[in-house]
Amino acid sequence: MNSCIRNFMLYFKQGLTLPIILLLCFFSGLVSADTPDSSNSAISLYSHANLVYQKISSGDEHQFLLSTPKRISNALFIEKEVLLSGERNNLLLRVKASGSSKKAFSYYKQLFVGQGDVLYSCEERACGSSNYWANSIFNERLLYGRDSEQYYLAGRLSVEGQNYFVSIYITKNGKKQEYIYLSYVLDKRQNPKPANIKALENLSQLSTWQQGVPYEKGLLKEESVAFIKQALRRDKALSMWIVGFNDISKGQKLLDEMNATEKSLNNFKIEISQQFNINAERIMVKNIEPFGSKETKGLAGTRFQIYLL
Repeated sequence: MNSCIRNFMLYFKQGLTLPIILLLCFFSGLVSADTPDSSNSAISLYSHANLVYQKISSGDEHQFLLSTPKRISNALFIEKEVLLSGERNNLLLRVKASGSSKKAFSYYKQLFVGQGDVLYSCEERACGSSNYWANSIFNERLLYGRDSEQYYLAGRLSVEGQNYFVSIYITKNGKKQEYIYLSYVLDKRQNPKPANIKALENLSQLSTWQQGVPYEKGLLKEESVAFIKQALRRDKALSMWIVGFNDISKGQKLLDEMNATEKSLNNFKIEISQQFNINAERIMVKNIEPFGSKETKGLAGTRFQIYLL
């Protein structure tokens, strides 16, 4: 609409008559509607599709999946992926009536054969839940559809001497609209290899955090910090729970102990939020009522237990 208005004013200034202006705007609209704007895309676009949007973002950890996402122990599990830095292009295209999801999938497979290397692909139910791709991986609700009508490709493409890491997700959503989600990053690595995220491959580690890990001596190991950050980033439904408790000292009132623990918990919540750079709303605190006196040396004061649930 904005394009048509701009064209209208341009033609009007050029002295064209109203019928001619309307005719030119009409044909201009047809061309823009039927032809995907590929001028800003380094990767070739499927010709039987319209470009809905192109978004560009910068960062150090752009995620590209090389496995089907699964949910295990109430957490999203990614077996293999690569994390790349740089400028990421995300394009959403809607397949026209003249095309189809299968034909689009075939088109991009041939593109990889001719110009690159497929590192992972899946079709239909082998891709897992469409819900995971739409809402947890790409954050695009228009992609949510039937598990039996989805396709995914990921790998490297060489275009005009440049190497790109590319992923393509194709699906038919609940409204029977077919979409292509194309994402790519310029890959500057010398010898790019798929990276396994060991922290998420180790399910027993997640199970350990679900049962609670003591926060001892005011610090966490580097691998623990890395695991928590990755787990919270990949599973938006996951929260960090901090349980605090304070042993009753002789002559100390229960209410005073509870108030001291509550204050320590709130301060600790702020500290953890800053350390892990996560929204404080994803950190839950619980003040456990002490049940008796602890004489053991080293157990005095407020102690914490961390859970991922």
